[in-house]
Amino acid sequence: MKIKFSIEELEKMEKNPWLTDRERKVFDLYYRRGWKIEDVAAEIEMQRSAVERSLKSIRNKCKKML
Repeated sequence: MKIKFSIEELEKMEKNPWLTDRERKVFDLYYRRGWKIEDVAAEIEMQRSAVERSLKSIRNKCKKML
């Protein structure tokens, strides 16, 4: 199940200074462009489980901002 965020929430999340470069790339592909996890993994040459961990980390880092 894909977690949906409002445009305002995505903008706040994107400005989080604690996101790594890789997390920013995953964020852009998954949340901004709407790609599937498998497609994100193939694009940035990561395993699906690594993309899922990145998404979880992004949500945890951004939780306080929302």
